[in-house]
Amino acid sequence: YRYGSGKRYDGPRLFGARILEDFGINLNLTTYSGRPYTASATPDRFQGAGTRGDLNGSRKPWNAITNLRVDKYFSLNKDEASKAVGLTVYLRVQNLLNTKNVSSVYSYTGSPVDDGWLLSSQGQVAQDNIVASGQNLQSYIDTYNWRVQNPNLYLLPRRIFVGLEFNF
Repeated sequence: YRYGSGKRYDGPRLFGARILEDFGINLNLTTYSGRPYTASATPDRFQGAGTRGDLNGSRKPWNAITNLRVDKYFSLNKDEASKAVGLTVYLRVQNLLNTKNVSSVYSYTGSPVDDGWLLSSQGQVAQDNIVASGQNLQSYIDTYNWRVQNPNLYLLPRRIFVGLEFNF
């Protein structure tokens, strides 16, 4: 939504001043259904092997992103006859609601937080070997779970930008 200026201004006034003249606000919501990926038949460390089902037969979760931009234009002209020169001050917020949107998943589980390897037969054998060697199994499991938590599997969190645009 944008308020006009001059005779086109129809917004609120405060003591006669047009406080929202050349002011604008934009709210943008983008949503899309889960994008396709190919599921893996066998879990592997941080990945999968083989395919399960059709090529691109599985779906990632839905995503929704809300962006906001608020701006105000200031004319730098002293008279209306000269070519328009001005300055726009803006605040832009990407991912306004700070939604944790999934961009990629582990192909065996379809989850961004679990690759399925620790619960697989290969993972169980690896854990049995750690116990047999006398090492601390809980440390191994904790470290593995930390590694599985990959921030690159998510879209960017909320980001805030403040800026100026010189218009001529």
